[in-house]
Amino acid sequence: MLAIQLTQYGEPEQSLKVVDLPEPQAPATGQALVQVEYAPLDHHDLLLARGVYPVRPELPSVIGNEGAGTVLAVGPDVTQVRPGDTVLLPFGTFSWSEQVLTEAAKLTAVDRSIGLEQAAMLSVNPTTAGLLVESRDLPAGSWVVQNAANSGVGRSVIAFARERGLRTINIVRRENLVTELQDLGADLVFVDHPDVATRVRAAVGGEPVLLGLDGVSGKATSLLLDVLTEGALLVLYGYMSGEPFAPDRNVLRAKNITTTEFWMYEDKYLPRHPALGAESARLVAEGRLTLPPAPVYRAADFPEALARLQQDGKVLLDFNPRRG
Repeated sequence: MLAIQLTQYGEPEQSLKVVDLPEPQAPATGQALVQVEYAPLDHHDLLLARGVYPVRPELPSVIGNEGAGTVLAVGPDVTQVRPGDTVLLPFGTFSWSEQVLTEAAKLTAVDRSIGLEQAAMLSVNPTTAGLLVESRDLPAGSWVVQNAANSGVGRSVIAFARERGLRTINIVRRENLVTELQDLGADLVFVDHPDVATRVRAAVGGEPVLLGLDGVSGKATSLLLDVLTEGALLVLYGYMSGEPFAPDRNVLRAKNITTTEFWMYEDKYLPRHPALGAESARLVAEGRLTLPPAPVYRAADFPEALARLQQDGKVLLDFNPRRG
């Protein structure tokens, strides 16, 4: 069967290879055999390939952090899923392969109405957003501020916040995104500018802003610190700027702001993944969450997919040979 292996840590163009591997054995007790339908190729996959991601499998190894598939067979005593179910692949099951053998109890079955391409993108960005929104227990009506609001995580934060009765302040870099995010349910949208904090305060009055979500880091962090109020929590989850996380310590002390760095695969978060994956699927099915579409490439055309990713965001790899 076709798979994509990481052969050595280094530059993805040289280290990621399309290979032919034996098909998995029949599922044993507690296992399920899954036909991978679509699996994203994203920038965090490239970090893993370069050896700078917290996950470092022994090589050579298939990689791929998320995906969706169809259950082909289950082992004895498996009741959580059935053949034919559409499922999200769990953390620890590398997805870049036509078929995978995985622990059935960790699979999340989703409504097939949402589409396999959308399902393949549920396990990372929406789950991250759900965990970020849950970073602090806030009463309904509270404000959450985020940068990178147009990203896959940012759009999902808007949906999860609304689902929990929270309001969002969203910072973007282009004017044309304001109406688009408002249509998705964003409460306030501002274009990045030095006076954003002043405009936010005018919009929210004296209400506190106690949770900030930073997907950019670098200079963008200071803008969030300007918006956040006394006793807030600032969560760093991404480095889109490529710059280090270096918040102004004087501002942190003056406002008594706490900072923390987030990685969704910490042990404390893993038990929440299945429920948040299922909730993400429900929100998509109900039209409350729309994931940005991604171009699709046959897995066999991985070099072309990789070149596209490096030009313009996430792409999807199609692993089902029947669609060839």
